[in-house]
Amino acid sequence: MKSLDLNALSWFCEMVEAGNMTLAAKQLGVSAPTLSRNLAQLEERVGQKLLHRSAKRFQLTTAGERYYNALSAGFSHLQEQISLLSDDGETLRGSIRVSCPESMAIDYLHGWVVEFLKLHPEVDINLKFAINDQQFIDEQLDLSLVVLPPTQPGLVQKKIFDTEMWVAASPEYLASHGAPTVPQDLPKFDLLTSDPAKGWGFITPDGRYELTPTPRYVISSIRGVVDAAVNGLGIVYGPRFYLQAPVDDKRLVRVLTDFKTELRHVYMVYADKRLMPTRVRAFKAYVEERLMKFSML
Repeated sequence: MKSLDLNALSWFCEMVEAGNMTLAAKQLGVSAPTLSRNLAQLEERVGQKLLHRSAKRFQLTTAGERYYNALSAGFSHLQEQISLLSDDGETLRGSIRVSCPESMAIDYLHGWVVEFLKLHPEVDINLKFAINDQQFIDEQLDLSLVVLPPTQPGLVQKKIFDTEMWVAASPEYLASHGAPTVPQDLPKFDLLTSDPAKGWGFITPDGRYELTPTPRYVISSIRGVVDAAVNGLGIVYGPRFYLQAPVDDKRLVRVLTDFKTELRHVYMVYADKRLMPTRVRAFKAYVEERLMKFSML
């Protein structure tokens, strides 16, 4: 077999990941005919068909799948190393892809991103909403903050902080409906939650008690749930760092304070830190510093 052009092999991997010739050509900054000729020359050199091509899509042959599986990880590693080298100076540059639960993004991470971008004008950030790490690989993320235990193998999973759960309702709601005296009273009240499948856990003198709520209102945003409670719609079970402010200014009143609740956790998920570009490492440190204030909440 003739010697192979590494550039042609890299383009081949890019084509597979893009899914079609037109998109791959756009991402590589070349014309589709140029990319097609490059692929034909590569197939001639290896002496095997690598892709079955049609007008819009293509499919890997057995040989193509073998080449892609053998090469893609190596080229990905090489790109990370080049990124590390290009980021090695004082000026950070390049893209960072991040995910976070919507409420946390709107109330906290968005502001931190704005601050970071002002400090580093050659960095751009793509922030997506997610509560778990299921899309980390598919979305090619650099960093995720998640509130569900991480499940993806091969990723670094760091617990950032624990938070106590509080139970609260508005003064108006409690004046009208009364207050629960034990956790077992909760089903008699209007309950508000962002995740009806997530239990409300308590430690009682008789042992652990967990309620699976039948809520009056469900919204996939803890911020929205807290707002509903402030507006007198019912009782919320939520993280202290979200309930602290409305409790302090008396828009909400805590209930069931004699019963200890279970802790909830926030995790940071990222790929191998040895391959982490400097810009991502800097943003990670920036976020971790700001999350420290929640560590006691």
